[in-house]
Amino acid sequence: MSISEIAKHLKVSKSTVSLVINGKAEKGRISKVLAQRIRDYIEEIGYKPNALAKSLATGKSRTIGLIVENIGDSFFGPIALYIEEYLRKYEYQVLYSSTMGDNKLAAEIVQTMLDKHVDGIILSPTDGIQEEVQRIIQGNTPIVLFDRKIPGINTNYVGTNNYEASTSAIQHLLMQGYSNIGMVTIDSQQPQMQDRLQAYRHALEKQGHTPQVCFTSFREKREGPWKEVLEWLEKKPQLDALYFSTNYLCIIGLKAIQKLKKRSKLAVVTFDDHEVFELLQPQISCIRQPLEGIAKSIVHILLDQLKDRNNTTVEDIIPSELQIRQSSL
Repeated sequence: MSISEIAKHLKVSKSTVSLVINGKAEKGRISKVLAQRIRDYIEEIGYKPNALAKSLATGKSRTIGLIVENIGDSFFGPIALYIEEYLRKYEYQVLYSSTMGDNKLAAEIVQTMLDKHVDGIILSPTDGIQEEVQRIIQGNTPIVLFDRKIPGINTNYVGTNNYEASTSAIQHLLMQGYSNIGMVTIDSQQPQMQDRLQAYRHALEKQGHTPQVCFTSFREKREGPWKEVLEWLEKKPQLDALYFSTNYLCIIGLKAIQKLKKRSKLAVVTFDDHEVFELLQPQISCIRQPLEGIAKSIVHILLDQLKDRNNTTVEDIIPSELQIRQSSL
């Protein structure tokens, strides 16, 4: 049944029915008795307003755009589920999309989200998406960045203490007696990756040790990315420990270590936990990010922005913790 048919049955105007359906009865000076009569009839017939029509009438779509690098990732996947769970309590639906680190695709996804009139955007930005983020801010659409900042842009952000957490991991290895500590990371200018790299370098240099870094651009490689790490390891037989900047690099690195011709014991610590790390022997030490805490903070900040778009921007840094297991002892 349409609004016109409801109005005809109740002998009222279409605009009266529309105002009641969209929660604007009081603003439209519709009597409480009439408004209730319309609501009762709508409930009786089980009328569901068209979502697009309702969003145009209310100015709210009750949807949030969530844009991440890879929704299937062991970091982004759980955070997405937490975000969806918390937003559902406030009657918001989440639209997901993955950029796969592609700047052009990320820009297209942002535009699609805006075209769908999402009420807000949660974004883990790619390296070159500054222009699109500025456009979101200028358009007054609430936005929260997470996991990685965009230097020079003042907006809401939730992340962890990448530098401090990485420093604690390297200090742990040094205290265990390791001195030739290598690092495997991606060739990226993303701030969180740069923080982890700088922490590694500073912690070693402070103790008079030389940093030894393997930069991999494995996303662009068709062959097994572990081969790149294997070649680097074979040239660095003096290494006694490895620090990986992400859990997926750690998994790649563990495969490379298994393929070494001269197998030597290498201590291992990685940034980000993974469910497989406790199943391996030895179990893998890691820096565990507070995924649920990050998700909660993102949702709270976004909801505050949705209530009042003039709120000042918020930055929330939630500490990670070093989880020590056998691989680094």
